Amino acid sequence: MKLMISGLALLTTLHHGWEDFRTERPLYVSGTVSEVRWGNPHPQIRLRVATPVRVPSGLAERPIPAELEELGGREVLRRTQAFDGRDDEVVLILAPVERLTAWGMPDRVQEGERMEAVGYVHREHAEEFRPELIIRQDGRAIRQRSVPLPQSPPPASPSSESGSEAAPADPAVSDGSAGAGALPWLVGGGLLAGGGAVVAVWVRRRRHGTSRVA
Repeated sequence: MKLMISGLALLTTLHHGWEDFRTERPLYVSGTVSEVRWGNPHPQIRLRVATPVRVPSGLAERPIPAELEELGGREVLRRTQAFDGRDDEVVLILAPVERLTAWGMPDRVQEGERMEAVGYVHREHAEEFRPELIIRQDGRAIRQRSVPLPQSPPPASPSSESGSEAAPADPAVSDGSAGAGALPWLVGGGLLAGGGAVVAVWVRRRRHGTSRVA
């Protein structure tokens, strides 16, 4: 028991932001509460999973809080799959106590209570489960989310995947570029040749003038 409590305490140091969870894949889990740690920043409930997990029929049509409905909770229920984790227990990370009270749950969860949850597994800690909806033994559906879910990164498009490869060169453009690149060299060469001729004439004149004076 001490080891289990220590494990729960350790989880308080983990990040609990929605972006840390696999919000692209909502899961359903149910079971019996085996341990409760009640307090801020997040109450934590260890749930002994009832296996095999099956999504109950009609889950998507169950009544949910209006605020969660506005945040897309109904669509989440339609996409929910059965929890398929390897652990026979998960730790539910609930909303802060003040929010739970405001959302219709002033009483704490009790050990031995049956509970259902729809939520998401942590991206790095498979035992940590962040529900957006919990259903108490007495049938109360309590939301756990007050903000939109983070957007999942869009799949890479074929064009972006091949962006590192150089595009085939257009012969017309290549030829034009080559001609444009050679033009400065031709002009420069002509100027050098002309300048050299002027210098040669000037030198010859200097020599002739010098010889006449001598």
